[in-house]
Formats: sequence, structure tokens, C-alpha cells
Amino acid sequence: MAEEQACLVHARSDSDSPKSFGSIARTMAYTEDRLTGTDGTGEPGAVSMTVNPPEPMDNESGELIDYSDTSALDQFHEDALRQAGCGIAQLKVYLACSLALAGATLELSAVPFVLPSCEIELCILPHEKNWLVLISLVGGSLGGVGWGALGARLGRRRALVSALAVNAVFAAVAAFMPTYGTFMMARFCSAIGSGGLVPTCYSYCYEVSPRPHRRRLLSMLVIAHGVGALLAAALAHAVLPPTGADALLDDKEHFSAWHRYLLLCTLPILASLVSLIWTQESPRYLLDVGREVDAMLVYQSIHSSNRAGWCASGSAEYRPGAPQLPPKRPQALHHVRHTVKMFWQAFFQLFSSAYRNTTFSLGGVMLFSMAIQFFLASHIPSAVLSIENQKFEASKVIIENATYENRHFNETLENVEYRNVTFSKCTFRDMMLSHAAFRNCSFYDVAFSNIKTSYAYFTGSLFVNTTIIDTDITVGREIDLWSELRNTVVRGMRLACLREAPLTWRLAGALREQAHAALATILAGLFAAIFAPTLALSGKFSPKVILCAICVFLSPSIYVVQSETALYVVEAIYRVFLTLVFYIACVGIVDSYPANLRCCALGLIMSVAYMGGAVVRGLWDMPPPAAAILSAILAVAATAAAVRAR
Repeated sequence: MAEEQACLVHARSDSDSPKSFGSIARTMAYTEDRLTGTDGTGEPGAVSMTVNPPEPMDNESGELIDYSDTSALDQFHEDALRQAGCGIAQLKVYLACSLALAGATLELSAVPFVLPSCEIELCILPHEKNWLVLISLVGGSLGGVGWGALGARLGRRRALVSALAVNAVFAAVAAFMPTYGTFMMARFCSAIGSGGLVPTCYSYCYEVSPRPHRRRLLSMLVIAHGVGALLAAALAHAVLPPTGADALLDDKEHFSAWHRYLLLCTLPILASLVSLIWTQESPRYLLDVGREVDAMLVYQSIHSSNRAGWCASGSAEYRPGAPQLPPKRPQALHHVRHTVKMFWQAFFQLFSSAYRNTTFSLGGVMLFSMAIQFFLASHIPSAVLSIENQKFEASKVIIENATYENRHFNETLENVEYRNVTFSKCTFRDMMLSHAAFRNCSFYDVAFSNIKTSYAYFTGSLFVNTTIIDTDITVGREIDLWSELRNTVVRGMRLACLREAPLTWRLAGALREQAHAALATILAGLFAAIFAPTLALSGKFSPKVILCAICVFLSPSIYVVQSETALYVVEAIYRVFLTLVFYIACVGIVDSYPANLRCCALGLIMSVAYMGGAVVRGLWDMPPPAAAILSAILAVAATAAAVRAR
């Protein structure tokens, strides 16, 4: 009974007439006096904080007011935003949220760029590389559901600030981690913070935007994702070594280039934290938790900032209408047990009869569309790498039955194989051996010094009066057990890491892929801004259904195309349609749920989508026919969910 009274307010009266807001006007009059200073204690426009609020008024209808029905609050909120206008106040919020989303996208997009360098320094084995992305998706999944619930209870802005703080702190900590385990843990904690940015940012921006401009303004957040991906490529081009060989040379005991790159990736997050200083809490959230005076102050602040509006102008004088706002609601937090109970109730309410179809249909659209995107983001680079490896193997130089005498080698030997070759009084100094094989070769009076190797092998070779000093060539690894050493000195550096450095890696390929994907995302955001009313249409052939169906017909192209550029173009085309589906789904989620559920709903759905992305990323090494079939199945599932969501 006590919990019911926390959500319901008794309003006693002698009449049993239907629900009326006759007494609400007196409370609103008090609120307006607080805002305008016309209660006789101050000048107009001054806010007086010394007057105690009036006691709760009795409702004339004599019945319980159920505040789970938020239609009155929604109507008041829309009217207040319409009067306050659209301008600088909204721009501040959208700037902060755009920087936050750009930073989250930048952090996830940075993994392919730092991997070649960090796997050398941290000795990441081949089967561990994919975990760098998977751990970010798992952390993002936990962060989405956690901060989605916090955004509904603590407020959009407060939840956003806390998520950004966690993301920024652990992203910076990850740049200093010396081992693979500590680096993964820091990345995981950072991803928990970044996972909460999508639900809080979209809910926050939705609630500060006037309805006529809401969908177009939300497309700015989509563009922010593309800008973040493009910024990741730009920073990589400016900071990171361009080849695997340069990454090996850049390998230092402390603070290689990839450490500086990760630190620079935190700048948008820090900028977002700073920009939130000039923003205020969502007024819709304040109304929902019973903080009417604070909400009125926010509306008045928006109106004051928007007198020179840039997308719409509010009324010349802001006066909220009296008969629209219920006089009292429960506060956001009572005690810990009540808060935890409200968390569970919010999740269960998403699957109640009123919202079950929306949750499953829009959740299915988000899950399967993002699964396609995450799968292609891993499969396309893998397919390109397979094509490049085939070309690399076909270009191998084979030298047989030759003799080198008094020859000085000081340039990189790459993709070469020596068979039955004799080296006499030669020197190998200050160089790299990459994909170099010496089979049944003989070395007489040869000196190896200051050499780094990657996939370099000496098989069945003979070493006579040879010195191997200050290299990473070791017996049993580069020199096999069938080789014979006579009067030969091996003083190599026995490395703890048993993996081979990826010296054939080129930054240019990753930059091209990222640029294609980023530009496609920005293009989709611009398209959403221009055609926002069209994308909002519903029906059997709604835009989201058509977009998902197009992805079904695109799936054979994954099998057909066989060149690097064509694969990047296919991924970019997919990205345009999938980004539009993501935008429609996000707007549909925040628009379909009431204020007390929208942040929690988006967080839960994003959490499931991240987990789906983690699952399909584990299937990245698939042949093209299987990849095309998997993409088609996911697209069909997304189309079916979109049809159900019409």
C-alpha cells in the first residue's frame, strides 16, 4: 500500500465527477510565481527561492490520479518546448552528444589500426586478436543495459556524464597498460562506459527537441558516428607507422606510437564532458520525477537561449499553460531497495502486453541489422587479406643453386626463398628477414648482426664458422633441428613472445576501408536529415522494410566481387542502408515508449544488438559463399522483424 501511495496521489472531494485539473491551476500559478517573481516579493523575471511550496491540493474529482499515464505530462512538455523554441540551447546538447557518440565510434574503430603494433609489443597470439573487438562488444552490451536503466532513474544528463567519465578514464588507462591481460581489462571497462552513450544520448536529444524538428535533428547523431570513424582513420594516418615493418622498428619498451594514438582517441570524450557543463537536465525527465520547478527553470532557460533561434523561434514571452501539469509525482530516488525494484519493474514492463510487440519487433530489426554490419566489418578485411596473401604468395622470388661470396646484405629480404644456395664470407647486418626461407643452404664464415625476423626459416642448412649475434634468430625456432652448426656462435635474443610480427601489413588498406565506411555513414545521416518525414512512414512497405529487403538482394555481391576496392564499395553500400535502418529503429524506440521507459528500452535493445555483433564477429573467417548466405539470412530476419514493426 505504501508503494502504491508513492505513485498515486489521493485527491478528496465531495463530487464524483470525472478527473479534473481544476485545482492544478493553483499549483501552476505558484510555479509561475516562482519563475517570474510576481508574488510580490521580487522583480519580474527573478526566481525567489524563499517561499515554501504550498501543500498538495485536493483534487475536485475525489479519485486517484494514476501517474503512469503520462499523456498530460507529454502534452505539457510538447507545448513548453514549442513556446521555448529551438536554437542555441538544443545546439549545446546536440554538440555534447555528438562528441560523445563520435568518441565511442572512434574508440571501437581504432582497434584495426592499433592491432598490428600492439600485438608486437604485447605479444598477442593469433587466436587472441579477435578478442580485442569482442571484449569491447561485450562491455558495450553490459554498459547499454546498465546505463539505460540509470538514465531512466538518475536522469539523462547525469547518466551521460557518468558513462563518459568511465569511458574516458579507462580509455586513457588502456594506453599505458604493459601486458595483454591488463590492456584487455582496461578496454573492457572503457567499453562499459561507451555502451551507455547511445541510449542516453538519443533519449536526451529526443527530449530537448521540439516535435516538428525532432527527426531531422536526431540525424545529426548518425552523422556523428561517421565523423568518429573518419577521425579514427585521420588520426591513424597522422600517428601510426604505415607498414608492419615500421611498426616493428617503432616497438619500444615504453610508449610506442599506438599508445599516443589511443590517448588522442579520448579527446572527443573529454570534449563532450566539458561541453556538458553548459547543458541542463532533460526537462521531460524532471517532470516525470516530480521536479516541476526545476523543469520550469529549464524551459525558461531554453527560451532565453533561443531568442535568436536557428531552426524555429519560440514565442516572444514564455508562459507555461496552467491546466496541463499534474501537481505532484514521486521523486526519482527513495531508497536503494526501492530503486532496484524500479529497475526490475522497468525491464518487465518492456515485455508487458502494451509494449511486447514493439520490443520484439524493433529489437529484432536492431539486432539483425547490426549483426550484418559487425559481420561485414570483420569478414571484408579477412577477405581482402586472403586476396592479398594469394597475390603475395604468387609473387614469391625463388633462387636456386646459386653462390654468393663477399656479399653484404643490408636491405630487407622479403618474400624470397633460397634453395641449395651457398653464402661465403657474407654479412647480414641491420636488416629484416620477412617471409624469407633458406632451404638446404650453406653458410661459410657468415656474420648475422642486428636482424629482426618475421616468418624467416632456415631448414636443413649448414652453418660453418658463422656468428649470429644480436638477432632474434634462435635454434629450434628459426633454425630447425635438422640444420647443422659447426663452430658457430648463436647469441640471439631469446624472446618470450612466440608469435611472428605481421610485417606484410599495410596501413593504407585499413585506411581505405575505414574511409569508405565513414563516408557511407555520413551520407546516410545526410539522407536521413533530408528525407526524415519519409523515413517516418509506416505500413507494409515502410522504409525500414524496404531497406532491410535491399540488404537481402545485396548479399550475393559478397560472393561475386573478388577485388579489394569492390569489397570496400560493397561494404559501404551495405553501410548506407544499415545506418538508415539503425536511425529509423533508434527514433522508433525513443518515440514508442513513455519517458520513464525509453532510455531503458533503447539500452536493453542496444545491449542485445551488441551481443549479437559479438557472436557473428566470431564467424569472420568464412568462405565467400557461406558469408553471402549468412548475410542473406540475417537480412531476411531483419526484414521479417521490420514487417512486424509496421
